[in-house]
Amino acid sequence: MKRALDSLLSTLPLLVFLVLLLGVVRASVFGQVEDSKHIYFEIVFLLLLAVAGEIAVIYLKQPSVMILMVLGMLLSTSFMALVWVFPQSVQLPFALPAEPPHIFRSEQIIQVFAQLGAVILLFKVGLHSRMERIFAMDNLIVASLGVILPFVAGYIYASATGGDFAYSMFLGAALTATSVGVTVAILKEYKLMEERFAQIIIGAAVIDDVLGLLVLSFVINVAGGVDSLTPLVMTFISACVFLFGSVVAGAYFVSYLDRKEMSPRRFMLVLALMLLYAYIAEFIQLSAIVGAFIAGLVLNRSRHIGEIEDKTYGLELLFMPIFFITLGMLVDVNSLAVFAVPIAIITLLAFFSKAIACTAASLWAKLPMRDSLLVGVGMVPRGEVALIVASIGLTSGVLTVAQYSIISAMALLTTFVVPPIFARMIKK
Repeated sequence: MKRALDSLLSTLPLLVFLVLLLGVVRASVFGQVEDSKHIYFEIVFLLLLAVAGEIAVIYLKQPSVMILMVLGMLLSTSFMALVWVFPQSVQLPFALPAEPPHIFRSEQIIQVFAQLGAVILLFKVGLHSRMERIFAMDNLIVASLGVILPFVAGYIYASATGGDFAYSMFLGAALTATSVGVTVAILKEYKLMEERFAQIIIGAAVIDDVLGLLVLSFVINVAGGVDSLTPLVMTFISACVFLFGSVVAGAYFVSYLDRKEMSPRRFMLVLALMLLYAYIAEFIQLSAIVGAFIAGLVLNRSRHIGEIEDKTYGLELLFMPIFFITLGMLVDVNSLAVFAVPIAIITLLAFFSKAIACTAASLWAKLPMRDSLLVGVGMVPRGEVALIVASIGLTSGVLTVAQYSIISAMALLTTFVVPPIFARMIKK
């Protein structure tokens, strides 16, 4: 009797804590909690979701990137609203709230975390890349053809289906984009970063970002009726100054860094360089991930590269899953249904125009057919780069909400379909 009483007394605090925990979770999901407090719940939920994703990877044998994006899509506001109708129609012994769960409320903060995830991912990729491999002629040809063919295909399709000049230009610009964050994550997962086809994907994507920026600047000027080429020229000059200047300045930074052993202060300077380059690239409308990649590329020549790799692993573990989960959360399930036909056509056009162009350019660079196909498919994801193009068109009044939804859905679908195809091609 005494033993049973002792056992009950020892488990009672745990039971009370579990009741408290369930109450906190229910209030956090359905109730009203101050945003300043609720953000902690959101971050914990994201980290637990990342853990669940890693467990799912083991059992489902799929790339972790794909699993995290699917989990994010299942938690998106549009999907929650769609499935919440079913439990409302079922007779349950307890009443459910009328509104679906709204787990993520501090969207701006979560987006900052996601952006940091993308920045750290490309920084780590830069650490494993060589300067001479990135700015090679092969990469320039792959990037150039990967911009020209998708732009022409997008413009012709939009014009043929009744789109006005401005929409046709913006659709073409959106199809030129390349966001290889997902592709790079799969290459890292399969330890293929040193392969020549992987280096071409990474190098071409960096050059592609610069070319895509110039195309976007041209489209904004032409679609807005601006005759002057000054903004286009300034954009090109800014991109060139940053790309070459950051490499030269980085060489001086590395020489300073290598004078002594890596200390906490010097590691903080490394992080400051990464974020500074990301900020400058974002400021000149290039892309924060390009700046972070250049920072990693510069630090690749440091004798402390092993220590930098080890010390940034914790940041990679924290922020990268959030990046891929939020990519899935951006999916608007309703728009996929309403504009299903044009979205499907534009997505196929985006996939094949980029894949064919980059595969052909890779074959010209004398890559084997298998590796050329990997380059073509690896360059397909449009991701956040195309979303930025679409958002600029929407905020400037050039695109309607419907046109914006179509381009956004294309960007996200190309990001979704590539991981399983790319991973399967690698396995074969």
